[in-house]
Amino acid sequence: MGIISVLLGILAIGIIALIHEVGHYFFARRAGIKVLELSIGAGPKIVSFIKNETQYTIRPIPFLAYVRLEEEGEGGLSNATKIQRFFLYIGGVFFNLMTALLIMTLIGIFSGVYTNKIIIGEVIEDRPAYSILKKNDQIIAVNDVEVNGYAEFEKQLLKHEDSEIELLVERDNKIEEINIVPELDEDSDRYVLGFYFAKEKLNLFSSIAYSGNMIWDYTSQTFVMLGNLITGQSNPSENLVGIVGIVAISNDFTTKLSDYMLFIAVISIGMAIVNILPIPALDGGKIVLLGVEKVIGRKINKELEARLTVVGFALLIMLMVFTTVNDLQNLFGG
Repeated sequence: MGIISVLLGILAIGIIALIHEVGHYFFARRAGIKVLELSIGAGPKIVSFIKNETQYTIRPIPFLAYVRLEEEGEGGLSNATKIQRFFLYIGGVFFNLMTALLIMTLIGIFSGVYTNKIIIGEVIEDRPAYSILKKNDQIIAVNDVEVNGYAEFEKQLLKHEDSEIELLVERDNKIEEINIVPELDEDSDRYVLGFYFAKEKLNLFSSIAYSGNMIWDYTSQTFVMLGNLITGQSNPSENLVGIVGIVAISNDFTTKLSDYMLFIAVISIGMAIVNILPIPALDGGKIVLLGVEKVIGRKINKELEARLTVVGFALLIMLMVFTTVNDLQNLFGG
């Protein structure tokens, strides 16, 4: 894991944390709530200036960012309506999800994504596909069976093993029939033709739809995983990753710009999911308390809310300690 990858991993977390807090900042301003400070990082001040009654600061701990609001009096949070407070609390999550959607949409347009289309990328020398298939060919069918996705394609290759098959291929906007014999790859114990899949570049609307589906799938799978952790069906040490783990993973996503941007998008989705959890001190917990206020018809006692917040912070610190220790054990094989 190189120092550049570590720095890029830290930068990604810092950017997403800042975007989350800018979401709170934006909706606070829209509601007329006074923003006392918007800080990039935590710890002692490095740089600080004031503009429009808001102090903007840069601090040395890069994993965090925060917004400090006026609590009481004119322009205070306590005087905001429930709907204004709801949008304030959900603002960070909303900005994180929109950031992920924007990044993934741009990736789909300019870099491309892996879809169900079997598109030929690089052809491997000394394999059956070499000199027979060409880059950007699209395999439509195998022995008259339409293939839609990698799983179906591999199934057809396995079905025919090392016998000759007929591929229906779209090449330069023309349909061609190509005969080829799959070869057993001893390393993977699979029958292959010998090529890498290529990404497909999408138009704007297709990329937005694709990105939205990817965000939904990632989010729903994460909540299923969290549910399994709560019910004891999954092992926390195998499924929970902390800041150290995220930075370590960044090593796999820093060689290409599109991969790094995807890494940032995934972190952004993860931050949205974490913050929407109904834990006191997190945005989700504040929204739950807002719902309780709506039901009981009055504001929650400040002392009770403060105690719940302390409990929430304690839970978060314990979770952070656990994930950090777990990340270090996984990283160094402890």
